[in-house]
Amino acid sequence: MNNTQDLNTETIAETENFSALRADEPDGETVYYLQLGRATLNFFTEEWEELMAAIPELIQTRPDDDGMYAVSFDNVDIWLDKEDWSEFVNLMRGLEK
Repeated sequence: MNNTQDLNTETIAETENFSALRADEPDGETVYYLQLGRATLNFFTEEWEELMAAIPELIQTRPDDDGMYAVSFDNVDIWLDKEDWSEFVNLMRGLEK
């Protein structure tokens, strides 16, 4: 089992509570981590590139009737309130640079 402390990691964008990291695994593969509070999502390079391409559409998401924003990654759905959504959008904009 890999320990993230043993990886060569780079923070590529961050906000107060969220961050995006790039890690070079010992086997040579690059893995990206999206940390949203207590949740961490892992992306291989191809998946990460798909996420980066989707940022313009993703940040246009509108809240549901309860004021919650939904983000879906593969088979994971994340619901964010307005404050967390604003922070998530700021993180995504930081990744577009």
